[in-house]
Parts: sequence; C-alpha cells; structure tokens
Amino acid sequence: MSLYYDPILDVHHKLPVMVAVINALYLAPQRPADAQRLYEAGLGMVGALGEGPPSVIGERNTGVALLVAREWGDDATATRLATAAEENYEPTWEPARGEFTWGFRLDEEHPRGQFNAIMAAAEVVTPGAWTALSTVAPTPTGGEVVAVEFPTVALRRAEWLDGQLHLATVPMNDDVVGRPTSWRITGLDDPDRWTVTSGVVAETSSEDGDLVIHTVVGSHDYTVSPR
Repeated sequence: MSLYYDPILDVHHKLPVMVAVINALYLAPQRPADAQRLYEAGLGMVGALGEGPPSVIGERNTGVALLVAREWGDDATATRLATAAEENYEPTWEPARGEFTWGFRLDEEHPRGQFNAIMAAAEVVTPGAWTALSTVAPTPTGGEVVAVEFPTVALRRAEWLDGQLHLATVPMNDDVVGRPTSWRITGLDDPDRWTVTSGVVAETSSEDGDLVIHTVVGSHDYTVSPR
C-alpha cells in the first residue's frame, strides 16, 4: 500500500497492507467501498477481523480500527479490539484531574497525545457519526458556547433544540464543586434578550456583545431561552 506518493519523483512510500486501516479512516466518508476494501485487507492480514480472541495491532492502528469498526457497526471486530485495548493499553482514571487516559505501557510522564486522541474518538463514535462530520451540514445555531473554565468544568451537552440552548456541565472532581464559574455564548443577535434557567443559581450579564452565564461548578443542567 502507498501511504504517500510523490508525483515529481515518482516515488511511493510503501507500507504493509495492515497499515491500510489508517487510510480507511480518511477514505470512509468519501469512498466507502474502497475504504471497506482497505479495512478488510488490513485487519485480515493480521487476523483481527470478525470474531475471535482479543487483538491489538499497534497503538494507533488499534484506535483507528476500533473507530472504523464502530462507525460501520462491525460489532464483532470492535469487541475484539476494545477488549484487547482494555487489557493492554492501561486505561486510567485520575480522580484528582477528572481525566481518563491510556498509558499504552510507554511509562511516560504525560499520556501520548496522538494515541489517546484516536482512542478517545473511538470510544465516543456511533454508527455513521464519522461520515456525517464530512457529509452532513451542521444545524444552524443561534450562538456558540465559549470560554468554559476547562478542566475545572466541562460540558457534556451543548445542543440547540426548538430555539433553546440546552447545556449540561460536569466538575473536574468533588473538590471544585460549588466554586463560582462562568462561560459565554457568542453570536447571539441581542444577548440582553436571553435568560437562563437551572436548578442552581445562574445569572446572566451582557459583555462585549456576548451573553455571560454566572453560576457554580457542578453537575447541572441549563436552558438558555429568549425572553
């Protein structure tokens, strides 16, 4: 397989077919039939396709293959890859940081970014979601959430429905619960026309054309609505 081709020098950067699963990820939204051929050839070469014992095929390849398997609903292959990743890649939860990472047995001070990024994507992808990023136009929104105090607080939901913005937050850990925090919603026509409702204290102000929500850190739900 050619991972890269230089037309000036007429040189192919050739790699084993098992690496083809990486190209399958990028081709999936554009040329799904060709992507399927690369995916099956790559995983078939190392015996990791379909049902069988847990299989890892290298840190990045495992994450890519798991993402594509879940994207296409290949549950048998996904189960093998996910099980092997659980057994071999040191999934670690750090309560103090509210952070979940994989160590990959690298014994490094900081989790390897590229490997963790693809594994995180593979964890959250649902069938068709990867392709939809490239083929489905985003739903028009009235504004975007910015300036969240991450990682002290993170958003697990930010969704526009019927003209309202629905938000849900989670704290980094129990120690930060109750601290004051704020974030902004930018892009609204008139921030003074919007209000927020929640089960906890939540107030709004207008600053530099943005709606600012003042609240406290915790697991809370918010609804931002026009007055």
